[in-house]
Amino acid sequence: MNRKDDRARAYMLLEIQPGKEKEFGDEILSKGFLVDSKVERMDFVHGPYDFVLVLKGSMEDIDSKLMEMRKSPYVRRTETLICFEMFDLQEISDRLKQQT
Repeated sequence: MNRKDDRARAYMLLEIQPGKEKEFGDEILSKGFLVDSKVERMDFVHGPYDFVLVLKGSMEDIDSKLMEMRKSPYVRRTETLICFEMFDLQEISDRLKQQT
């Protein structure tokens, strides 16, 4: 989790029923998911998954949004990647400046 604002980030990968990408997109728009502060962005992609969503908020917010998305009749499969802070980038930057 980000120490500065104590918010988590997650990537949700969604596989949609073949040929139902537009219907899924319309459903997402009609439910207001893209204006929801928890959904940072949604990209239509090519590959084993059809959409990638970036979610931001508390773990409870993210979990709630994931469960809501999975209820869509168009979703075949999801995979979720929860981010965690492994390095403090500001600390690394400060150390590098000190070494020069």
